[in-house]
Amino acid sequence: MRKTILIIGGILALANVAYSFFRDTETVFFFGKDVNIWLYRLIWLFMAVLILNAYRKEVKK
Repeated sequence: MRKTILIIGGILALANVAYSFFRDTETVFFFGKDVNIWLYRLIWLFMAVLILNAYRKEVKK
């Protein structure tokens, strides 16, 4: 069950990064603040890497 949640979370984070390239905006409303779109993409990419790394460690068990 945990593996499934991790892989779904990783895919959603990567999808959010990909979708951000189709938006026509320079800033995004993120946690109550306007954030530069590149910082927003970097944050989501970092989260995706962390989630997929946790999935990789879970598979090794």
